[in-house]
Amino acid sequence: MPEYLSPGVYVEEVGSGIKPIEGVGTSTGAFIGIAERGPVKRAILITNWTQFTTTFGGFIDGGYLAYAVFQFFNEGGTKCYVVRAAKGTSTQPLKKAEKAFGDLIVRANSEGDWGNNIKIRIDAETPAPGATARADYFKLTVLYKDKEVEAYDNLTLDETKPDHVLKRIASKWIEVDDKGNTRPTNSTAPDALAGGANGVALTSPDWAGADGFVYAFDPIDQINILAIPDAQGDSVVTQAGYTYCQNRKDCFFVADTPKGLGAQDVLKFRMDKGFNSSFGALYWPWISMADPLSGKTKLVPPSGAIVGTYSHTDVMRGVHKAPAGIEEGYLNSAVDVERFVTKGEHDTLNPAGVNVIRSFPGTGIIVWGARTLSADAEWKYINLRRLFLFIEESIDEGTQWVVFEPNSPTLWGKVKRNITAFLTRVWRDGALFGTTADEAFYVKVDSENNPQEVIDAGQLIVEIGVAPVKPAEFVIIRISQKTLGKAA
Repeated sequence: MPEYLSPGVYVEEVGSGIKPIEGVGTSTGAFIGIAERGPVKRAILITNWTQFTTTFGGFIDGGYLAYAVFQFFNEGGTKCYVVRAAKGTSTQPLKKAEKAFGDLIVRANSEGDWGNNIKIRIDAETPAPGATARADYFKLTVLYKDKEVEAYDNLTLDETKPDHVLKRIASKWIEVDDKGNTRPTNSTAPDALAGGANGVALTSPDWAGADGFVYAFDPIDQINILAIPDAQGDSVVTQAGYTYCQNRKDCFFVADTPKGLGAQDVLKFRMDKGFNSSFGALYWPWISMADPLSGKTKLVPPSGAIVGTYSHTDVMRGVHKAPAGIEEGYLNSAVDVERFVTKGEHDTLNPAGVNVIRSFPGTGIIVWGARTLSADAEWKYINLRRLFLFIEESIDEGTQWVVFEPNSPTLWGKVKRNITAFLTRVWRDGALFGTTADEAFYVKVDSENNPQEVIDAGQLIVEIGVAPVKPAEFVIIRISQKTLGKAA
């Protein structure tokens, strides 16, 4: 309570006791894969395709990451975090390309043989009007694949000057070290960096093992939908991916099948591997897209397009809407599917939790399944699991203010009003079933679930029940015909 030490009128601001719970984001993608360049094993926020190419390069042979991110944005994805996967050994190191230009060391700003395509040209500086070029100053031009991409003029190796190279160069392509005061010699032709190396081919544990690339997402709280397209349906990676999401309890794994599987093959793959988690979903078959690299069509894992579909559906309809069907499941970036799927084949795959991508005449390429990999019927739908992730994380983050508050009926009332207000908004958005809020959910926090022994243990127990909306997976229409009988 404030102190009042002298007579007067005092004004106090008194809060309502209600601290609104804001719904957490659900539409942020997360990708791990092989890239042309970029930081290794570090999650980078990407908000558009141009930003991806600036950071990680473009489409490359032998890598599906760029194709997946391209499809993510093409399907309406909003933003994603990207981790470049690469690894070196003592015999096959992962190295940055570099070259010495006098006392100036120039190297590529990330590892890989891509840096061997960087060339550096050193010229005399461009002097100010009416002045002559200074002997210790120079101009540095960066070329990539013989195309000029950056230029820095009026540079010096004199570290006392404001034009010192370390102060002036902020490049998307190179990094520099100053080893002395010897100015680089002017070039007769651009000189290439050398020694960049890609390391070794990646194996299953590299993606999601004990020290795998997936753990680069640990510091990132915002990711919601994870895919590893370059794993190409590896079963070990699939299991590790959904286990990672399950342990985090705030994201969902989109898994690919291996390329080239028929309907019975993919059913065997699904059942023999024993996948069982509501934190992951499996999609088949692969899809074709227009390949900007070759000008032809290219088969790619569907996970990039699927993650984009999730993201777009979350933004346009909400996380409670299944990311499938004629509208939300339409894949803009797909021009064909790896194989045509019959209804009979689909009938065997859907109950097993394989989400089939189908081509319907006059409609296009459609995601025609919305099931998780869970063996528990209660958690068989993707939108149901993701809705609960949304509700749980929103309430968790929105009730942090409760910690260390006096555990009394006054607090219980505030918490109940707090959560009730949030769930009412969720119900009004169409995510919960019921014609009234009372039918859609309940919040219980009272002396019955908070007896004295619970209070003495420093705990506050809140019981919440919700009735989620489930997708109309099977639409059944009953038709009867009435015949005219003879008059009596």
